[in-house]
Amino acid sequence: MRLQGVKAILFDLDATLVDSSEAIVSTVEKALESRGLKCESAEVVKMIGLPLEDIFSALKPNLSRNEVWQLVYKYREYYMKHHLERTKIHSSTQVLLRTLRASGFKLGIITTKYKEPVMDVLSHFGISKLFDVIVTGYEVEKRKPAPDIVLEAAKRLGVTSKQCVVVGDSPVDVQAGKRAGAFTIALLSNTYNRRLLESTKPTVIIEELQAILKFL
Repeated sequence: MRLQGVKAILFDLDATLVDSSEAIVSTVEKALESRGLKCESAEVVKMIGLPLEDIFSALKPNLSRNEVWQLVYKYREYYMKHHLERTKIHSSTQVLLRTLRASGFKLGIITTKYKEPVMDVLSHFGISKLFDVIVTGYEVEKRKPAPDIVLEAAKRLGVTSKQCVVVGDSPVDVQAGKRAGAFTIALLSNTYNRRLLESTKPTVIIEELQAILKFL
């Protein structure tokens, strides 16, 4: 199956292009420890891709909104100092991105992450110049699974959302793409299983990132 009329490919970042799970989990734990709190690592892994404030609220529902944001700021402070030590780029990412650009596709990042560490990671791995647009969840009114971030990226690229493919590893990536009218490619990762991804009915499910090329 070939996806027709595609002009742009919009990628989620964490667990899609890079593996930052270790960095995220350890930093959530550090932030909680700063307030004498603890959590189960497995619970954090299940929420990778969600906004930080939602992760802390889910882990510790008794905290006030102000306390949650204090944890977010503590997280950001520690994360920016240490995240590159524990973030890895998937082996196929750089070659795939260069191949897609050479084929004439516009490329974008759509992530719930705030911008500073996103740019840090892209620069660190030498891929920042491969993207035409980078949109974070803090730049739109509603986060994934709302379609806002997909629509905003399409607008900045000068294409329609129906000319976009959204690539991500989580149900919210698929839902955001579908609600925007885009094609959706779900990538299997260690975070979400096939059954859960299938329940969101993406256009395609792939096991390896480079498999995208089979459909474009």
